[in-house]
Amino acid sequence: MYSRELDGGTYTFGVSGKLWRDALVMYDHQTRSLWSHITGEAIQGMLKGKNLKILAAMPQIDWRTWRLNFPRTKVLSVPIDLFDKTVTIEEQRRDSYARYHAGPETGVSGMWYSDARLNNKALVVGVKHQDQHRAYPFSAFGRQPVINDRVSNVPILVFHEKRSRATAVYNRTVDGTPLEFAWSRDYFAVDSSGTIWNLITGLATEGKYKGKRLERLPSINLYWFAWARYHPDTTIYKQ
Repeated sequence: MYSRELDGGTYTFGVSGKLWRDALVMYDHQTRSLWSHITGEAIQGMLKGKNLKILAAMPQIDWRTWRLNFPRTKVLSVPIDLFDKTVTIEEQRRDSYARYHAGPETGVSGMWYSDARLNNKALVVGVKHQDQHRAYPFSAFGRQPVINDRVSNVPILVFHEKRSRATAVYNRTVDGTPLEFAWSRDYFAVDSSGTIWNLITGLATEGKYKGKRLERLPSINLYWFAWARYHPDTTIYKQ
């Protein structure tokens, strides 16, 4: 997720239909510059070299959990014409890339990339903070869906729930003190003071820090080969 504001202006974006390093390329309607979906950098056009500000997105969660946490949510929906016989409901639900996800291919443009530190199709949580990149393999989240770590010497909490693939990354420093977290239940974690935290909202719900909110940091879920291709200097979290 990126901010559309840049140098005092607000831009609108669309899908260009082009690929760069096997990843989607956006374009802005105002200058027709092309932008990398992965890095947020303008790679061609009037704004080449400019970078969009990356924003921390909310975790992917089921509707029931979202509505429980945000009961006043407005829903953006696109109606499906149920009388359009050219597109069935089954086709709407089908993953057009299922074969690609299941196969060994790592590119769609005829170019191949491999970084042998992990399997190419291993899924990772990619985190960038300041000038450091770090990958957290999904396999690292065993019985504990939370990892306490540091990136660029900043204490962070990485949350990943395997069933839903809900992911969130937070700065785990509160009032100047780095906290250690452990899994509690559902989407909740407990820190070293006994405070209970909601990992969807980042809000402390019980205990010493009740009412405090963790700072959410940007992250992305993607294949290892894609993360490593754009960030070859990345480190990998190991238990």
